[in-house]
Amino acid sequence: MQKIAIIFPCYNEEKRLKVDSLLYLLEHSDVAIFLANDGSTDGTLKVIEKFSASNKERCSVVHYEKNEGKANTIYKTVNHILDKQKFDFIGYFDADFSTPVTEMIRMFEELHKNETSFIFGSRVLLLNAEIKRKWYRHIIGRIVVTLINLKFKLGIYDTQCGAKIFSKDAAVIAFSESFHTSWLFDVEVFIRLRKSNFLPKGQEFPLKKWKDIEGSKLGMNTSFKIVKELYLLFTEN
Repeated sequence: MQKIAIIFPCYNEEKRLKVDSLLYLLEHSDVAIFLANDGSTDGTLKVIEKFSASNKERCSVVHYEKNEGKANTIYKTVNHILDKQKFDFIGYFDADFSTPVTEMIRMFEELHKNETSFIFGSRVLLLNAEIKRKWYRHIIGRIVVTLINLKFKLGIYDTQCGAKIFSKDAAVIAFSESFHTSWLFDVEVFIRLRKSNFLPKGQEFPLKKWKDIEGSKLGMNTSFKIVKELYLLFTEN
């Protein structure tokens, strides 16, 4: 059985972190959980330390004093795990469980069935799929992906879904250096994989369920930051 490590980046998630979903994940899969605290200013650290203490064998806390954002937290934690050299796959999901735990398990099962170097969730609204996104987030996402695909020819429907799992070899490439962007770091991941000819080895996995959770840090004002990051990506790659 392939060993999978899953990261949940946590910043001020005291009220949103679903402990029941974490328990379900431990009970219905063989993954190891890494709860990465990104300098939270609320009671997040206490919550995740309490949960980890009750599930020591398969749950660890990685604590960062300074808040540096999701991109840097994932980058540092992936490399922390790579140093351990005992996992075949390393992935990350949003701590608010916008990707339900049942969908995470479907992705794990898909990894075990197929030979793929990485798999990532795709929020495409198909028949009988329950994809519930705020209208402005959907519009921003479609504009970003369209521009990204015109420039970089990635051929990906949903670059920004926070549900991704990489083989160790793919992770070494995708997280070889820190990211230049914060909101679009996932795009940097795919650009790095494309440059190393890893992109055809991946699988875009249509999710059956996904839901925007209240308290999300992405709002209308973020669109201005995304425009700046798009410009940065386009001029540096």
